Amino acid sequence: MRTIARAVGATLLLAATLGGNTRAAERPDDPLAGATLEKIVLVARHGIRSPTRAPAELKAQTGRDWPAWPVPPGQLTAHGRAALAAMTDALGQRYRQFGLLPATGCPAPEAVAIWADAADDRTRQSGAIMADRLAPRCDLQSRALPAGHADPIFNAVGTGAAKRDETRATKALEQGVARDRDHRPPPVQAALTRLQALVAPDGCARPAGPCLTEPLTLSNPHGTPHLTGGPLLAATIAENMMLAYAQGMAPEQVAWGAPNAAALLATVLPAHGYAAALTRRQPAFAVPRGAVLSRAIIDLMADLPVTLPDHSAIGPNTRVILFAGHDTTLDTLAAIFGLDWTFTDQPDYTAPDTTLAFERWRLKDGSRVVRAVILHQGLEQLRAARRPDLAGSGAATLPIGTCGGATLCPAGTLRPIIIF
Repeated sequence: MRTIARAVGATLLLAATLGGNTRAAERPDDPLAGATLEKIVLVARHGIRSPTRAPAELKAQTGRDWPAWPVPPGQLTAHGRAALAAMTDALGQRYRQFGLLPATGCPAPEAVAIWADAADDRTRQSGAIMADRLAPRCDLQSRALPAGHADPIFNAVGTGAAKRDETRATKALEQGVARDRDHRPPPVQAALTRLQALVAPDGCARPAGPCLTEPLTLSNPHGTPHLTGGPLLAATIAENMMLAYAQGMAPEQVAWGAPNAAALLATVLPAHGYAAALTRRQPAFAVPRGAVLSRAIIDLMADLPVTLPDHSAIGPNTRVILFAGHDTTLDTLAAIFGLDWTFTDQPDYTAPDTTLAFERWRLKDGSRVVRAVILHQGLEQLRAARRPDLAGSGAATLPIGTCGGATLCPAGTLRPIIIF
């Protein structure tokens, strides 16, 4: 499966095509030469957070000691705030260069709308940081539902705004279990083997485990299907190691003293991508979960008004719309619109601060197209809280699978994937 193959660490870097702006592009063969960027929808993962489980709980799962963090589980760190601020500075610079944000002064009233998931502090705080840095000293505001409220923008199933077909979801997971049993991708097996040797060399020989290389299994408590097994725990371990490295922790805190932590992460993070590909990137899960957000993106690209969960509206004059969400949000949209990407400088394709952009351009002939662009910080840029180059290696244009693989999708034809 193509999505899984990309998610487990293929090294292909999609070409970064930064396109034209309000002036003619430098390359005359550029399809966006002379085009004007009219509107963007940005969907961003929050900044660097601590693991969502406390060190004691992680030790109970893995048998290894885990580092203490300066914040409670699942919270944004000070370093994470600084890294996200740097990322947002780069986003602001990119879209000022394209003429979408003013080169000086502040955007017009109602030109920018920022909406954050209310479910977690980290998303609300990330929205506030991005509002502060996207157009400095302009008093932009990030809005959200009251803290802790479920938001249909980010999870339509969890709020009842959409319903998941549990039979279809179960079948998708059953197929994933069968593929894992018969054709586990080599990069994933290598990741699991490396993590097993690092965390619990004899774990598969002990009843208490953990055995990270064991086959996946499907359980269905209360009619809700989900996967279990060592590869799922391995995915969590790999992501938590990445977060510790991005936070700037010392090698003994990142991977219990294993040498060359960055290279180690490149080896083990395919386990994290694999788990996402088998679960939240499955259309049976992604389409209902992202039903509200994907519809909003399509409507915004068509200049149709979108009503937010607080009953306020984004009108046709709003040119910059930003949703502050999670890695799950990025995976969901990737599945819905047939998007796929990897990075050469970042082994986690949905790492903190990664931002998916839907850009609407007006071409010289007056026609309009939508372009999908993935924007990110490299692993070392995250660790140093450094601004990425979004005019170069930090930006990549994506083929849109639901638009026949085109990189410029005629406005009005952007569609979600159809599941049968």
